[in-house]
Amino acid sequence: MNIHNKNIVITGAANGIGYALAKRIIQESPKSISLIDISSSVNDVARSMNADSYVVDVSNENDFQSVLNSIIDKNNSIDLFCSNAGIQQFGTLETSTSDWQKNWDVNVMSHIHAAKVLIPHMQKQGSGYIMLTVSAAGLLNMPGAIAYATTKHAAMGLAENLSIMYGDDGIKVSALCPQLVDTDMVRSFGKLPENHPLLKDGLLSADVVAEEAIHGINEEKFLILPHKEVAKYIQGKAFDYDAWIEAVRKLVP
Repeated sequence: MNIHNKNIVITGAANGIGYALAKRIIQESPKSISLIDISSSVNDVARSMNADSYVVDVSNENDFQSVLNSIIDKNNSIDLFCSNAGIQQFGTLETSTSDWQKNWDVNVMSHIHAAKVLIPHMQKQGSGYIMLTVSAAGLLNMPGAIAYATTKHAAMGLAENLSIMYGDDGIKVSALCPQLVDTDMVRSFGKLPENHPLLKDGLLSADVVAEEAIHGINEEKFLILPHKEVAKYIQGKAFDYDAWIEAVRKLVP
């Protein structure tokens, strides 16, 4: 997909990967760019880019869908939707039911709320692109982050299903699956020791991830892997699931 002169929407755009995506997409001279975030700081980000901004909780179905319909009404179309908003939480069985629900609502249901508006819209216009920021945790796993890993697996299943079901309608789908990215989300759980297994393949900048995302969209690739090692890990997992689980178990601090 050529992003030039297209109408773009990005969620979770106030910082991190979403902000980096917005900065990178501006370089492609889109027709319009609309930034969505739960934080009002997205208004300042949008002003710096001459973009539109909307403060909304993407886990709230009615409010989120109302915003998407407003964007469609204003710009006549949404050509590329970057469903980037997400939350990351560490914890295992002590994770509360309310925290499980919050992870589910943001990491899975927000994509579904958007799809219910965007798929019919894109079917009507005969084209469209949806990129979900899933995380390598949705392909592999993330020990010590049970709710995050589980909901990201669900998000990957959703991305696959959307691509399978609606690809023949001219709708392209990508799943952006980085490992650790240097964002506020990662910094919030403190500095990891240099030998921590999560840092094995490096901590990428959000700008590098955004660049990889644009390359993937241009090539219309379903799976976008900023950390190239992930492809090898997926192959190993599929080849011998038991050996893969044993190997990951040994990485648990």
